[in-house]
Amino acid sequence: MRKVALALVALALMACGFGAGVDPGPDETVDLTSATVVGTWRNAERDATFMFAADNTFQALNVPREFFPSFADAIAPGFDPARDRIDTHGTWAVSGRSPSPLDRRRNLLTIRYEPGGFVPASGVSGFEAWWQGSQPILLTGRIGFLKCAEPCGIGSGLPSTSPR
Repeated sequence: MRKVALALVALALMACGFGAGVDPGPDETVDLTSATVVGTWRNAERDATFMFAADNTFQALNVPREFFPSFADAIAPGFDPARDRIDTHGTWAVSGRSPSPLDRRRNLLTIRYEPGGFVPASGVSGFEAWWQGSQPILLTGRIGFLKCAEPCGIGSGLPSTSPR
């Protein structure tokens, strides 16, 4: 009887998406370092790009408005997502530990963005870093950014000099 009950539980879990072959999403936190962060990260679906420089500055193009905390107040009036882009720049820091203190990995990347364009004031937001298979991914909410293997985003208008 006990074996039958265990088999039924296993079947129920597989039906709920915990079975083999189902991608459960990010599976392990990244022990984030500056070397991991520096480079260009992209979300192709939203055509959004972040370029993190070694001097702890960043530039970003077409940032999803969900990236900004309380985005209704963080975006200037007149912003039309069908027509407009949110481009920004600022500084970044590896700033925290994983949400799970047991694994003691740093996986929080804090962004301090500066005013300009549709961003009326400076503010703070950030990413969590996770491994997805063998590739690191930066997540903000449900929006993920993958690190480019080679420079990407530069040709699409991303400035090549650091903002100051």
